[in-house]
Amino acid sequence: MKIPATILATVLLTLASAAVAERPAATGAADPQAPVAPLAYQSPFSAYRSFADAAVNPWKVVNDEVARIGGWKVYAREAYEASQSPSPVPAQGGSEKPSAAPKAK
Repeated sequence: MKIPATILATVLLTLASAAVAERPAATGAADPQAPVAPLAYQSPFSAYRSFADAAVNPWKVVNDEVARIGGWKVYAREAYEASQSPSPVPAQGGSEKPSAAPKAK
């Protein structure tokens, strides 16, 4: 099988132009006079926020508040009632499951 001359010439010219384009520039890393971008340093800790304890009330105040509400039994009753209530019915329109994708043949 013979390759037409135009295709062969196109391939050779493409390869030759790629080889010429890869030549290093006149100024390189070894040139001491080459311009260099200034160095900039940013610490990875520049945006660091130190840990701070959250403000808490004294334990006596917190205990009195729980006693005023009704103690641990109120929290237990709320959790029990929440577990006994039926789950809400999803709204019509966007809650249906997407149909299965058709099988590829």
